[in-house]
Amino acid sequence: FIDRLMVIAARDWPDLEGNTTNLGDLLGEAFVGLSAGHPLQEHITRQAARLGGHLHFRIRVPGLDNVCRLVAQGAGIAIVPESAARRSARSLRSLRLTDDWATRQLNLCARRFDELTPQAKLLAAALV
Repeated sequence: FIDRLMVIAARDWPDLEGNTTNLGDLLGEAFVGLSAGHPLQEHITRQAARLGGHLHFRIRVPGLDNVCRLVAQGAGIAIVPESAARRSARSLRSLRLTDDWATRQLNLCARRFDELTPQAKLLAAALV
């Protein structure tokens, strides 16, 4: 499935206009990030480095729900999967990242899907 990364911010966060943006335009902002070593956060950090910049973390926390809560309270902005942005849409505004790397193709793999347990089949169906 396609996983799109979005920028989220408190509804009254200044400096963010429109519906789309790119990482280069965000490098001066205060970020709420996932804990050090989290694969998604490391991916985003590498992309900032490719642009010759770095992310200014105000705070780093475990879990996307924690990130979304802190962003809604005005602690900073964050980059999260579109599904996390949608879950918190009432309290946040979101902008689509236009960078190529921000749209990722994710694949679910199994040796044989027809041999999965009923529970695993339900999980696979929910994920794709």
